[in-house]
Amino acid sequence: MNKIFLFLTALVYLYLGGWALFFPAGFVDSVGLAITTNVGSGEVRSLYGGINFLIGLFSLLALVKSKYESSFFKILLFVITGILLGRIVTFIYGEFDSVFLLYFTVFELVYFVFLVTALRKQERKIF
Repeated sequence: MNKIFLFLTALVYLYLGGWALFFPAGFVDSVGLAITTNVGSGEVRSLYGGINFLIGLFSLLALVKSKYESSFFKILLFVITGILLGRIVTFIYGEFDSVFLLYFTVFELVYFVFLVTALRKQERKIF
């Protein structure tokens, strides 16, 4: 199951990260954001593009070299938890009003549950 997760994660994050990294205008149009300056374009390339693309690359590395799997899961859990914190604050401020946010939140919750479960299973392994 972990290998399937790593493969799907690599596909999703390389795609989304590459899209934001190399085509930020198209990316923001699709997710409901706007770029009004070069600073905005740089931020989209960096935060949405660079980070997500590297998550995808690290997922590929963990897929082919199992010794990196636990480290990858821990780092991704940290990132996903931060994103979910932002979703909670968005909800508290009454801005959680789109189906788009709901879809991404469900995606992130599924990832969160999978990662916590996988890491707990890894901790129980003796050999």
